[in-house]
Amino acid sequence: MSQETESPHQRPPEAAAPLAAPHVTPAAALGYRHTSRTRLLLFANSVAIGGMEEHIVLLARHLNREQFEVFAITPDWEATKPFSASLRAAADHLVEITPDRRYGQWKQLREMLRMWKQIRRWRIDVMHMHSTTYRGQMVALLVARLAGVKRIYVTEHLAPDSPLPLLERLLRDIFSKMLDGVVCVSQKNYRARGTYLFTPHARTLVVENGVDPNDFPPIPESVLADLRQEYRLPTDAQVIGTVVRFEPEKGLDDLLAAFPAIRAACPRAYLLLVGDGSLRQQLEQQAQALGVAEYVRFTGFQRNPRPFLGLMDAFVLPVPVGSMSIGLLEAMAMGRAVVITFGGKGEAVVHGESGFCAEPHNPASIAQYVIEILTRPELQAKFRHAARARVEDAFSAQRVAKVLGELYLRD
Repeated sequence: MSQETESPHQRPPEAAAPLAAPHVTPAAALGYRHTSRTRLLLFANSVAIGGMEEHIVLLARHLNREQFEVFAITPDWEATKPFSASLRAAADHLVEITPDRRYGQWKQLREMLRMWKQIRRWRIDVMHMHSTTYRGQMVALLVARLAGVKRIYVTEHLAPDSPLPLLERLLRDIFSKMLDGVVCVSQKNYRARGTYLFTPHARTLVVENGVDPNDFPPIPESVLADLRQEYRLPTDAQVIGTVVRFEPEKGLDDLLAAFPAIRAACPRAYLLLVGDGSLRQQLEQQAQALGVAEYVRFTGFQRNPRPFLGLMDAFVLPVPVGSMSIGLLEAMAMGRAVVITFGGKGEAVVHGESGFCAEPHNPASIAQYVIEILTRPELQAKFRHAARARVEDAFSAQRVAKVLGELYLRD
């Protein structure tokens, strides 16, 4: 993709040629079970807490309990205990089972047997698997089939963005053929998956991620004042921020690289980085090397990032190959003016209307759009209103649960 800086009103071209969207069967045309509630299992292979985990919790919370009894399996993994606790509160039943090799092969075999027994005991009708890594997915699928689950779907929240090694692609294509259906979280996710993996058109459904707008009321000014004091943010600071895991694929080095130019144009600008991960020390060193460490704040991982979103004048998601981020939708639901580094048909940010789409891996492009938001109060106000409206109209968790509920009820 070209690294030239775009004009503020030029929408970036899509990176891939469009792939036809799969057909969504209307609810009225589906066959439903009327005699009892469908017993649905939500399965996650989480290794960290992020947007996928929030998606699963919201799905469990909003599924119609007159139609579904919701079961869940999450890994027994210290890093994701808060996710398991949240899902336990939202689902009807939850156990922690880890059917992959993170604890070794012998432990995996024992966990496979546990999972088989648990699914048999629960008498599951439908399983919906969720993953960001492929870890344990084939094993979980085989165990569920052996336990008698008739219909199994998967959402792979991160589709490959480059060709896979031949053996890995072969195994994942076999996995895809064994499923009853594939769910993609955006059109971009669908196109990427279809490019690098077997993605059966007739059995693939695009269901864009969503959040519950009711979960994002305005943050009280007293709470914001306390956060400004805690993190040494002046009352007149213009805060640029993000909420993301500090991992290589998240583009945080690009955001930091953009910050000196932002600071030069907007001397009251501060950068608020909410999250944690393997790159924390490297990012701190980068801020020092760029001479902006005095104006960068690291908050660490926050179980509830919403008050921090309330501080931000501009929310930036510098992920170069992202798609339909839950963190982005939360920022938009909070009425933030947003800049992202991915975009395209069906995405939440419409360039120039509900935010800006900067060039990926281009700090100058990120800086350009952030500066425009910070220096044009009327544009910032417009984006804040449009972002919230966009989520309410097209990206609510209630809509996600309704569409997926129709999928689960197919005979």
